[in-house]
Amino acid sequence: MAKGQKERGSWTSFWTVIVFVTAIGIWMTISPKYLLATISAERSFVTQLSGDQADMWVFSKTLSVSADQIKDVSTAIKGTTTTPDAMKGWLQDRIMATWLWGALIVYRANLLLLFWFILMPLTMAIAADGYSTRMIRTHRFSAQSPIRHRFGVLVGMTVMFGVAFWIVVPVAVPSIVAPAAIALVGMAIWLWVSNLQKRI
Repeated sequence: MAKGQKERGSWTSFWTVIVFVTAIGIWMTISPKYLLATISAERSFVTQLSGDQADMWVFSKTLSVSADQIKDVSTAIKGTTTTPDAMKGWLQDRIMATWLWGALIVYRANLLLLFWFILMPLTMAIAADGYSTRMIRTHRFSAQSPIRHRFGVLVGMTVMFGVAFWIVVPVAVPSIVAPAAIALVGMAIWLWVSNLQKRI
């Protein structure tokens, strides 16, 4: 048991280091122009899926956060004036890339929040149905399914990790990911609640 936990801890540390090194490598090489194109593509996806109003709401929330950082970005860029020419352009690009990458993350987080507000009633209804299903089963001579219960937990965890990856990855991804993730979370909640063991 202890050996298995130690091995899992080692693998977790290994993958954490890999992810960290990969993120640093991407940050060191990614260009501001690419990130601008990615944000533009994301806005286009949102417009096609939900219309201009949805994009404007998400983009306005993003601007309200990113605009506060413009002064700091300008100050940081001015601070590179004494840097050798060989490094000055690269440092300025890293500053802009950091700001734009952060803007992309904020945009996706606000997009997820928008769809959460839209789909929250559906998610609550699914959770309530799962609870009702469990209550009905408590009065029947039928066994709950630990496999389905476990599957619901795995689906929920997978979606959470997938959403976290989607929010930070600097690649244009269709915005259908946001509502699909919320729908999958609703399904995971239903599986988890409806298959809870009767004796709790």
